[in-house]
Amino acid sequence: MWWLVKLSIVLQCVHSVRIVHMRVPEVIQFGTKDSVILDCDFTTDNVTGLVVKWFFMDRAQSVYQWIPPQKPQALGILRDKLDLTFKVSNNVYTQHRALRILNPSTDLTGNYTCVVSTYLAEDKGTKPMTIFVPETRFDMIQDRLEDGYLNIICAVEGVFPKPELIILAGNRPLNAKTSIKLLEGRYTALTSALVRVEALPPTVEILCDMQVPLANYFSRKRDIFYRDPPVTSPEPPNSRQYGVPDSGTTNIPHWILIISTIAIYLIAIPTT
Repeated sequence: MWWLVKLSIVLQCVHSVRIVHMRVPEVIQFGTKDSVILDCDFTTDNVTGLVVKWFFMDRAQSVYQWIPPQKPQALGILRDKLDLTFKVSNNVYTQHRALRILNPSTDLTGNYTCVVSTYLAEDKGTKPMTIFVPETRFDMIQDRLEDGYLNIICAVEGVFPKPELIILAGNRPLNAKTSIKLLEGRYTALTSALVRVEALPPTVEILCDMQVPLANYFSRKRDIFYRDPPVTSPEPPNSRQYGVPDSGTTNIPHWILIISTIAIYLIAIPTT
């Protein structure tokens, strides 16, 4: 009995399959590449029963299969998205081991598993790929309320994958409420923090940080909040008519602007 076990171990060692290296791009910005290659470089001492398979997310979602010398097949989410004529080498037993995905889209973000097997051995490897979309809009608003509070609102639109938003006052994170929605394959996120004005320094930098962990992406909005806004000096009498103009500009008296507007309006009326 033991000699059968030993023989099985010897056969597996002699006819082993080993994935040498998997080449999967970690992050790709959407729309910057018309194709992307996922490679599964392997070696084997025996090609009898050789099968190369790729899976998306888990082993239940097969997206590719190649059994030499047959033609490769695209399956599942990669159906109609692969260049099945692509060859990564001239070796008849490894030439179709890689995937060439055409026009990669955000729905292809996830883990990819390569499985290489023969009748006597098998090896597998898994790596992630993220299709990243930067934000189309990023805003921060400060709303000073009458009850002595400052409401800070940050909003981001059109980003993928899911973003994280943090509001800081003087590099100190504030307690905030966040809402995130997925709309047409892109994320919209809003976060808001309420803080007492008296609890803030006289002058403080307000920050809104957005990060997308899966894409190693970071963006920031910043503004300055003044607890006691500087008082504007009252405008001296007749300053509009006789004040010193800013460089490159001319201060026009208010009554001239009114007359000019009426004149333009009358000219624009067609005569009968």
